[in-house]
Amino acid sequence: MSQLLSEQASQQLVNSIVDIAEKIALEKVKQSRKRYLIQKEVMEEYNVTHKVITEWEIMGLRKVKIGKTIRYDRQDIENVIEQMKN
Repeated sequence: MSQLLSEQASQQLVNSIVDIAEKIALEKVKQSRKRYLIQKEVMEEYNVTHKVITEWEIMGLRKVKIGKTIRYDRQDIENVIEQMKN
């Protein structure tokens, strides 16, 4: 069986893939640490619809206006979700 890449090229490819994976993972961690989320981010991160967010608001989820943008505090979201479990 013939070798497609040299050992050095194979190692460089692996290192590049690992670097990309680490960058993606770090970005995800940064995103998850972000305290205030816009509605689209809430929908993506918690896999919910606009309707669910509206229901959460009825249950006590507060909107926070930062500048002209409405955001939701991650801690408030977690509290509402915890409240739904009980």
